[in-house]
Amino acid sequence: MIKYGLKLWTNNETRVFEEARNLYAAGRFDFIELYYQPVAPIDPRRLELFDGLPVSIHAPHSNGFDELMIGDEQQRIWSEVVALADRFKSDVIVVHPGLRHTFDTFAKALKKIDDPRIRIENMPGQDRNRQEMFGQLLSDLKRIRTMKPICFDIEKAVKAAANQQLDYHVYIENGLRELTPEYFHISGGEAASSVDQHENLRNSTYDLAWVKRTLERYASERDIRLVFEVPKNKEDLRNDLENMEYFRSL
Repeated sequence: MIKYGLKLWTNNETRVFEEARNLYAAGRFDFIELYYQPVAPIDPRRLELFDGLPVSIHAPHSNGFDELMIGDEQQRIWSEVVALADRFKSDVIVVHPGLRHTFDTFAKALKKIDDPRIRIENMPGQDRNRQEMFGQLLSDLKRIRTMKPICFDIEKAVKAAANQQLDYHVYIENGLRELTPEYFHISGGEAASSVDQHENLRNSTYDLAWVKRTLERYASERDIRLVFEVPKNKEDLRNDLENMEYFRSL
């Protein structure tokens, strides 16, 4: 079974939290992934709106976490991420594997923030500055999988395949078989690009109908969670819901 997840940030406005709570109660999605935004203090009253809801946590990919270089400042931020996960009794904390790492340097950085709830997210071929990303090679992800489960991002997998001049269908199928993920992200983008884009699904040039069939087959043997990382409207969550419904309709 595929469970649908809504992506939010800790600094989203209170009315967005209220709308999300009401939409969850109406059965429009199954869980929330909450991205910790270090630039803004957390409002405890806003968080109370999600009490009793299933919430997973995404660690920042800024403030040094973009490179996963863990110093005192990153340890302070990480303590806040862990506190957030503890507050919601989350069983997932998604972490990016960083830039300019080898497996050994990544493993050393990960050890500094080790937590059993961590899921390491696969990466696209290049970041927006055209830097090569660590965590795009299946060989690296398989080694990471010996340490932590993988959060498998479908669009990032397409971009990693493009960067390596691979067929993304084969890359995704191999990733499912070899990494056995149960937690996923999805967004839209161009199949020929190596760079992460996070576009609407309807604007994609990769075969989302095939992706849906593939995930449904995979999910017939296990429950999986699928977070929709799509553009936000400033006013409400309509675009998130439209992307979920578009995917359901494929």
